[in-house]
Amino acid sequence: MTRTIKYIFTLIVLSIALCGCNQEDDVFEIFSSGTWRVNNYYTDCNWNNLAYKPGNPVFTTENDLKVVNSFTVVFEEDGSMKGEIEGGTFTAKWSANAKDRSFSITNITVTISLSGKNAEFITRLKNVRYYQGDSKTMQLAPQDKTTYIQFNHR
Repeated sequence: MTRTIKYIFTLIVLSIALCGCNQEDDVFEIFSSGTWRVNNYYTDCNWNNLAYKPGNPVFTTENDLKVVNSFTVVFEEDGSMKGEIEGGTFTAKWSANAKDRSFSITNITVTISLSGKNAEFITRLKNVRYYQGDSKTMQLAPQDKTTYIQFNHR
């Protein structure tokens, strides 16, 4: 190869390598992007490839989905969060690590006594350890990554 071709080849290889280096998520772009609505809970999934095996939806009846779809969450950039559940609200603290996509929700306070689907949702939030997704659709999973909560923008 001539010196010019080697130089161009080197520049192309370096530019491709440098462009692909940062694979971390922009945590605030994902979470602090407005109001998130619960889509459903899913079981028996392949967390590492949800496109291949997204899992089975927990709720399938119109009445159940109406309740679950009414749950909302807003993540603030200061690490606080607030949300709505059936007949009440909650607040909490959240944190995410873009490097390993770990996630936690702590200090949950609710304005009503918990039972039924409200209690299930809050328990699922307390158990969240990982996230994936983007500013349109997001999933939160517990440690074992065999189930998850899916959120979409309202």
